[in-house]
Amino acid sequence: MERIIKMLPLILSGVLIIILMAFSGWLGYKNIGNNPSSGDTYTPDDSFSSVNTELTSSGLSPSDISLSEESVSSTDNRTASDIPESTEEKVTVKYVVINKATNIRAEDNDTSTKVAVLTKGAEVEYLSESKKRYKIRYAGSKTGWIIKSCGDLVEKEKIIKHIASYTAGDPIEMNGTKEGDDISAILKNYTTTGASVTIIKNGSVAYTYEYGYANKKKKVKVSQNTKFRIASITKVFTSMLAMTEVDDGKLDLDGNLSDVMGYHFFNPSYPKKKVTMRMLLTHTSGMIDRDDEFSKKLRNITGNRDFYVSPPGEKFLYCNLGMGIAGAVVEKSANQTISQYAKDKFFEPMGIDASYDAKYLSDKSLVAECYAGDKISASSNYLCRSQEKGKPGDTFHLGQGGLLISSVDLARVFTVLINDGQYNGRQYISQNALSEMLKDQKVKTGKGFAQCIGIRTSKELVQNRKMYFHNGASYGIFSLAAFDPADKSGIVIITSGALTKRNKNTVFAVCDDVMNYSYENILK
Repeated sequence: MERIIKMLPLILSGVLIIILMAFSGWLGYKNIGNNPSSGDTYTPDDSFSSVNTELTSSGLSPSDISLSEESVSSTDNRTASDIPESTEEKVTVKYVVINKATNIRAEDNDTSTKVAVLTKGAEVEYLSESKKRYKIRYAGSKTGWIIKSCGDLVEKEKIIKHIASYTAGDPIEMNGTKEGDDISAILKNYTTTGASVTIIKNGSVAYTYEYGYANKKKKVKVSQNTKFRIASITKVFTSMLAMTEVDDGKLDLDGNLSDVMGYHFFNPSYPKKKVTMRMLLTHTSGMIDRDDEFSKKLRNITGNRDFYVSPPGEKFLYCNLGMGIAGAVVEKSANQTISQYAKDKFFEPMGIDASYDAKYLSDKSLVAECYAGDKISASSNYLCRSQEKGKPGDTFHLGQGGLLISSVDLARVFTVLINDGQYNGRQYISQNALSEMLKDQKVKTGKGFAQCIGIRTSKELVQNRKMYFHNGASYGIFSLAAFDPADKSGIVIITSGALTKRNKNTVFAVCDDVMNYSYENILK
């Protein structure tokens, strides 16, 4: 008894601790989902660097991790009835897994036309077979024949989820759906490292798909917020900026550029012939690309006969230098750097985080590495270096290909061209200026497309459609933006590290296959 009395304080203390723990647990349960107190702030330090990298790669920052009722309602105020439902079906599918590189032929014989090549590891859908060959579906919806010895037949039972039909609202994510898997198969067949695809329907951004890595070494996956250096599609946006200066009455497409630049802007072989903005934007200025032109001062270039091959305005010759100089003309006309002007005129009012110069971005960590094959050809650090040179009118190495932007935001920019110059009810380019921009110019390209101002048209890209489009290719980035104003549809495709192969319509094969699959199966 005496021993129990001595232990009584210890026993009572234990009981008290148990009661306090139970009460604390009840309080914790009661407050699940409530806002943290004002003192509970999240301050990142070096120990959280890996967490911060993961968050920013998905487009989040520490300030975005609030579960308050206010923050949830402000980012997604849709009800269940507003969110379109997808459909699912359970099927058994046969695949052919390629065990060594093989040709795909149009018919079941050795002499038929070779239509494509499958790389080792590719997985294609089995359709039927003959004695020597499998008939397969590849690149989304295309079919052909391969030799049996080059592939192993595999049968799988799977749930196929189809994307919902888009009507309005936020874009629908295609990852995890059959359509997304089909696009993935196309990208995988071209050994793509990373990619982002955005589809426009009824004049709005409707579907998105992300694939692979923005940074393969760090395992940072491509997200909707990943920004790529989009290469020559930049020329379209530079032309849009030029047309806003035309709208404002500050720039004459057919005026002498010497009047804008403030010094004699001319071809020394034809000193009395004016060079115009229209010529720069349609690749008819007579200028040619050389390896060292972007390291010189602009005034030196415009008086050097090595950069002129024909009278201004007479011959189509695709020229990065000319479009870069067009960016400098925009700067001089607007009296702003091209990055600041783009931000003021388009990006800030549209709610877009993009720029020619990365110092204007809110989050540089979202800029993807550029891959050629599986090797980095241009690092994000290199792409994010400061690139503005001097005062407005001096920077001429960004307008031709330097824009850093996500595929979703690039698609939003292209909806301005689709929707009569408007976005969310605001007029960004007048209908008159837009009509002039999208008009086929009197230029003979000899390339299977017609040249407009900063953009092209072709009937060879998608069957039974006249498409407006532009390619991009630099540092292993292959990109394509295309749209059909007839039904206000379009697509933006940005890939990194894919195989270098162009189709006859001048488009890179990986982009061409994704575009045609999307028009046949999603935008049909």
